[in-house]
Amino acid sequence: MTVGPISPSAFVLQSNQDLGAVQVTTFISLVMFGVLLSQGYIYFSRNEDRPSLQYMVGFLLFMEACHSFTSSQTIYYDTVTRYLTTQPNSYPLTTTGLIENIITALVQAFFCYRIYRLSDGCILLGVACITLTLLRLVGGMTLVVYSYIDVSTTPNGIVFVVKLSWLITSSLACGAAADVLIAALMLYYLRQLDSPHNHTPTTQIINRLIRFSLQTGLLTSMASVTVIICFQAMQNMIWFSFYVLLAKVYSNSLLASLNARPQMRRQVLVTPAISTLLAFEAAPPISVSFRTTQASRIASNVHTRSVEPPSRKSEGEEEEGDNHQGL
Repeated sequence: MTVGPISPSAFVLQSNQDLGAVQVTTFISLVMFGVLLSQGYIYFSRNEDRPSLQYMVGFLLFMEACHSFTSSQTIYYDTVTRYLTTQPNSYPLTTTGLIENIITALVQAFFCYRIYRLSDGCILLGVACITLTLLRLVGGMTLVVYSYIDVSTTPNGIVFVVKLSWLITSSLACGAAADVLIAALMLYYLRQLDSPHNHTPTTQIINRLIRFSLQTGLLTSMASVTVIICFQAMQNMIWFSFYVLLAKVYSNSLLASLNARPQMRRQVLVTPAISTLLAFEAAPPISVSFRTTQASRIASNVHTRSVEPPSRKSEGEEEEGDNHQGL
């Protein structure tokens, strides 16, 4: 089944519609690579994740550097080495597709693992997400193999694209479906965490995660859908210009999600404690004037003295007086 609208006999590589579009998007991808490097620096300087996750981020940055190199080499090869030819296929171009498939599969697998953790180990949902990711990877790798064979024999990329247009559309559709499914499941499980009994900072963090998941999921899926629409509707290679940006979109979305975690942790730790003390308004002091009498002044000046016990002499005299009275 041939779905692609490109006709090999009528196709001519044009500098405006084909090379110009690929060149512009390649420059944009280099700018996005600079943004990715800054995010990578922020990640390694602030995060203390387990070594496996750090190795994955390092490998992702390395693959993005290779992707930027091969895409730039593709532009040089098409605009300088073989300008105005009708065979837009080369080893740098095919290698760019190979690296893009690896990056996309790595990022989607990471988000699939997040879905698995959020669902408390639900294997069914994890299998559904990883199946779409594997279908996208297998379809992309199949295209890469056929593309390498095409370059080594007769590098007529247009015949190759038209012949396997159904596979290009199917693999990109599986990738878009995987992105939509991952975003929908993350929204569902994050909404499950929300509760009216949560504190306000917790609710704010959950809402922020929901918005972030929705934005990243829609961004990656819309990028894949844009490539499919351009591939089906235009008789040129503009679809490949958007395809060059896919790897950078996936990588930046992953690093952005990882770098957003420390700020959310700080927001939880800095949450002000709830005070249980009751604040009352202090009444103004009441002044009462008393007129002090002379007696009260005298009474206030009286000091208490200790009473000494009577001496034995006085006691004896009293007893003697009593005896005389009795006599």
